Amino acid sequence: MAEVKLRNVKKQYENGFVAVHDFNLEIKDKEFIVLVGPSGCGKSTTLRMIAGLEDISGGEIMIGENVVNDMEPKDRDIAMVFQNYALYPHMSVYENIAFGLRLRRLPNDEIHQKVVEAAEILGITELLGRKPKQLSGGQRQRVAIGRAIVRIPKVFLMDEPLSNLDAKLRNQMRAEIILLREKIQTTFVYVTHDQTEAMTLGDRIVIMKDGYVMQVGTPQELFNHPANLFVAGFIGTPQMNFFDAQLKKDGGKYYATVENARIELPQHINDALAKRGSVPEKVTLGVRPENLILCADGTANSIAAEIKVTEMMGSEIHIHAASAEGKDVILRVQIADMSDEEQLDLIKRKTFSFTLRERTVNIFDPEDGRNLAVENAVPVPKKAETAVDADEFDKKKKKDKKSKK
Repeated sequence: MAEVKLRNVKKQYENGFVAVHDFNLEIKDKEFIVLVGPSGCGKSTTLRMIAGLEDISGGEIMIGENVVNDMEPKDRDIAMVFQNYALYPHMSVYENIAFGLRLRRLPNDEIHQKVVEAAEILGITELLGRKPKQLSGGQRQRVAIGRAIVRIPKVFLMDEPLSNLDAKLRNQMRAEIILLREKIQTTFVYVTHDQTEAMTLGDRIVIMKDGYVMQVGTPQELFNHPANLFVAGFIGTPQMNFFDAQLKKDGGKYYATVENARIELPQHINDALAKRGSVPEKVTLGVRPENLILCADGTANSIAAEIKVTEMMGSEIHIHAASAEGKDVILRVQIADMSDEEQLDLIKRKTFSFTLRERTVNIFDPEDGRNLAVENAVPVPKKAETAVDADEFDKKKKKDKKSKK
């Protein structure tokens, strides 16, 4: 097993596109790291650089004690699972899993033992004699994972392995990957655009935008203390609500005003603002939908809103509304303790009032997007034209070649 270190890693293509800017990360031995972000953020490019499938333009990548910048992929002791499974259609499941071991010229008895052990771990023993075309998407993905784990690599790389599966299979495979991780105890680097996968799988999550790292942290850190407006809006479903607010001080403590409501700020935000010294007067207040609370009209420091859409989600109702000042607002209302009549009344309502659970708020600088209570928060990049995903760049190159012909 091995640590992975990326120091000032950069990827710039021939046409000037910068896919990854100054990427720094230390991945601990046996840690499960997830790279997540929207399409084109540079996450797959970063994974491909670790694998050796993309040359780096600057910086240094270490796997264990070795700098692998110029090392061939086959010599890096890594295994990779791709989005499209990449199975050999003419080979059986057994032969697909055994293929890499045969290339290493291992004895047949050892190959057989490793294949059988991998099949047992993944629950595909009864499929070993079948061809890939006879398998479902979930079964093919298990075979692809089996082919990777038989090598017992130092680092296990996974590039959006569940994106081709339906929702039910994705949920099932997420659980199986968690169990697999516990069984094989190796270092994982996992790429996805799905925040649910990131939150449920990762020990730590790296959120990327336009080739920049926005924040690295545990799922709890990212959810409760997002470093900037991009992270706050990306993590969480539905996404965080944002309000225009005024920051004021009373008796040595800060508070915020939102649509004439006074919002007392929690102690950790007061401490952070006091430490900064200079703070902006206009700020963006962030509150997650589950931390907006329905209240009676006229309640002190409440905000009035007009309901636009209600969504029945089973155990909760999502209320989409507009505040008096026209701000879009989403509430998540738990309905387990409501009667059917109360639920129906809520769905039929046209207006309501709500308050904020004050201890859960976040304060952002509207100019650069940074969370004013998070130390060393990264500003949100304003321009996206310098970043491109490796796959998107490849498509662009092919299109340019065709147009020239």
